[in-house]
Amino acid sequence: MARSFINAALFTGWLTLSFLLLITGNQKERGRKKEESYWAREEKRLHSQAYAAGVSWGGRETKMVWLFSLSAACSLYLITGNLLLFGLGWLLTLILPTLIINNRKRRQRLETLMALTDSLRQLLARLPDQGSLSRAIEMVIESDGRGERTKILRQVLEELRLGSSVREAVVLWQNSIKLKKFDHVAETLIQANKDGWTPAALRALDKSVQSLEADLQAVLLVAQKAASRKRQLYAALLMSWSFPVVLSMLDTGQKNLYLYSLPGKLLIFAYVAVSLYVAVKGQEYLSLNVEEL
Repeated sequence: MARSFINAALFTGWLTLSFLLLITGNQKERGRKKEESYWAREEKRLHSQAYAAGVSWGGRETKMVWLFSLSAACSLYLITGNLLLFGLGWLLTLILPTLIINNRKRRQRLETLMALTDSLRQLLARLPDQGSLSRAIEMVIESDGRGERTKILRQVLEELRLGSSVREAVVLWQNSIKLKKFDHVAETLIQANKDGWTPAALRALDKSVQSLEADLQAVLLVAQKAASRKRQLYAALLMSWSFPVVLSMLDTGQKNLYLYSLPGKLLIFAYVAVSLYVAVKGQEYLSLNVEEL
C-alpha cells in the first residue's frame, strides 16, 4: 500500500511539474508579462465554448468537475493499483466538462423550442382581438407572470417599446433564438404584420405555427427513442464488465489476475478506455443533433 501511495504521489508531482513548465513566454506589448497557466487557458476555453453554445458555465463548475475527475483517478488507482487507470482518469478533466456543456446545450435548445411553440400559440390566440403585436405580447406576458413565455417574449416587447419596427424586433428575436425551425415562422410573422393582421395573414401564421408544433412532436419522439437506445448501450457496457469481474473471482491459487499481473492490468486498462470511448461516442451519436433545430 505504501508503494502505491508513493507511485501516485510521484505521478501527480510529475503532472504538476509538467503544467508548471507551460507557464513560459512573455508579451511584447505593454511590458513583459507571464502567459497564463494551462489550467487558466483551459478554463477560458471552456467558458468560451459554453458561451458559444448559449449555456451558463462558470469557473466554479469547471473546478468541481476537475476535482471530481482527479478524485476518480485516485480512487481507480487505490482500488486496482493500476497506474494506467490513474493516468486514464486524468482524461476525464478534458472529457467531462465538454460532455456536460453539450448535454446542457441539447436540453436548453429543446426547452427553448417547447417554450417558443407555446408562446407563439398563445400569441396567435390574442392577435385577432388585439390587432397589434406589442399589445398581444403584453397580454401573453400578463397571463404568464414570470414563466417561460415571459422570457421568450420580453425582448421583443422591449424592442418595440424602444421604437423598433416589427421587422427589426422580430429579426432580433430570430437571431437571439437561433433555431432554424423558427425562421419560417418569423418571416410569416413579419408578413402578417405588413398585411395588417388580416384573416388570410393570420391563417398563414397559424399554419406556420402548426408546422413548428409538428416539428416539436417529431423532435420529442426522436429524443425519447434516443434515450431508450442510450439505456440499452449503458446496459450492454455494464454487462460487458461482468466478464472481468467474474473471471477475477476464479480460484487460480495465485493473486488476482487482473490486479497483479501485467497482462491483466493491460486488459483492464483496455476495458476502461474502450468503455469510456463507447460511452462518449454513444452519447454523441444517439443524442439529438441540436444544430438541426
